[in-house]
This record gives sequence, structure tokens and C-alpha cells, in this order.
Amino acid sequence: MYVALALDGNHEPLIIVFALGSIDCDEAWIWFMTRLKECLGDTIEVGFISHMFDSIDYAIQRVYPDSYHGYCCKNIADKVRISTGSTVVEQLFWKTCKTYSVSEFYVCLNKLTNEVNGNDLRWLEIIAIAKWARAFFPKVCFNVKYISIPIGLNWLTTNTHELSITSIIEVVHQSIQTIYGYRAAFGETVQVERGICTCGKWQKCGIPYEHGIASLRRLTVEEIQQLVNNKLTSAVYRNAFQAEAVNPISILLHWEIPVENMVVLPPFAR
Repeated sequence: MYVALALDGNHEPLIIVFALGSIDCDEAWIWFMTRLKECLGDTIEVGFISHMFDSIDYAIQRVYPDSYHGYCCKNIADKVRISTGSTVVEQLFWKTCKTYSVSEFYVCLNKLTNEVNGNDLRWLEIIAIAKWARAFFPKVCFNVKYISIPIGLNWLTTNTHELSITSIIEVVHQSIQTIYGYRAAFGETVQVERGICTCGKWQKCGIPYEHGIASLRRLTVEEIQQLVNNKLTSAVYRNAFQAEAVNPISILLHWEIPVENMVVLPPFAR
């Protein structure tokens, strides 16, 4: 089974298209990618995250030569853990993978390579860094490390080999209806007063995400201000910069950009 997924507005996996085939090969994946392009059109910009599979890589290069193609970092992390037998090394890989700056990346990469025998991760050195390291993502930063296949569909990819094609299509159809029917029925629950959302992102980053922001619409301005973290208040900014007022930032068009680069340290670092 060939499957193409995307992320919807809630960052949940969204099934775009699936196909059935008897063998994984270059020609089959080129056919699938060609049908996908016909479905999406030529004007949409896309990026791909896939498993480390040569046929997928080859097909994307042929059908989408100008798109970004990265490897599923969860797939790489699993291979790191298996090849080294260490969850510590796996955690170091994730830290290296998620760094934003090039300098920080190489610091983490040195720690990673020093932790293991070089032969254990020789295969990782062959993979282009831009395939898995966030700090080296080109142009648009696709902040997606992997997309999990829905449980029901994942089960179908490994347990329907003996079924007829029409039966498989019917099972997939029912599975998709079940998945999205459940999401439509239950959706996401937000507890504004506690800063909690069932998607978990509010708790993780400390800032209301899409669901939290949507739920704030029913509140007054005064009620919203009470939910703002104290560190983000104007009083804290005035105290930090020893100023009576904190002026809003103008639009980028009106910024004064100096000719020479100048490093400006925050007040407490001087």
C-alpha cells in the first residue's frame, strides 16, 4: 500500500491519497508520485518527509525535483537505537536533530559521535545533513520531523495481504470514516483557566495554540489580560529596560537597518 499524508489545521495526519501495489520499486513509486502531482496540481509548494527508502527518494527527484525531501527522524532515531543499543545515544540524536543554529548542531553532533563507536553510526554519515537536521533545512523550514500513520491505516498496510482489492478499498474507506468521524465528534477540549488543551501544545510551549486562541474569543479583554503570563506584561518590560514606556514595534518597512552589523546585549548582560 502506498500512502500520502499531510497535516491538517490541528496538526493531525490527513490522508490525501492511497494506492495499492504488489511490489515496492522505482517504477511503482514514480507512478504513485505522478498521480499525487496530478491530484495536487503544479502550483502548490510541497515538501516530503519519508522513510529512508531509495525508491521513494528516486521518485521524488524525478516527479518533484524542486521540492524539499527529508527523512522521517523517528525512523532514523529507531535505527540509531537499534544499531547502538542505547537510548542515551538516541536522545543525543534527537537533540542534534532539533537544534536551530549550525554552531549548536556541530556541538551536539560531536557529543553524539563521541558517545558511540564510529562504526555504529557510519551509515548516518552517508545521509545528507539537510535530510534530517533542522539547522540545515533549505529555504522554507518545514518544522515537521515525522508524520505518524493513523493506527487503523497502519494496521491495514500489514494485515490485508490476503484480501481482494475491492475488500481492501472498502476497509480503508471505513477506517478513514471512523478516524475523521471520531475527530469531528470529540474535537479538542480547552480549559482556559488552567492553560490546558487536550492536544497538549498549550502545556508544552506555555502559549495558547490554535484551540486556546479560538477559545479566548468568548472572553472580554480584561479576562484575557488576566491569563497573560506575567513575564509578557508591559510592567516587566519597562522594568527590564528602565523605561517609562515600551513603544510598539513598527512594520518592517519602517525599520532602520544599520550598514554595519552591531551586537546589542540585553540590559542584564551588560
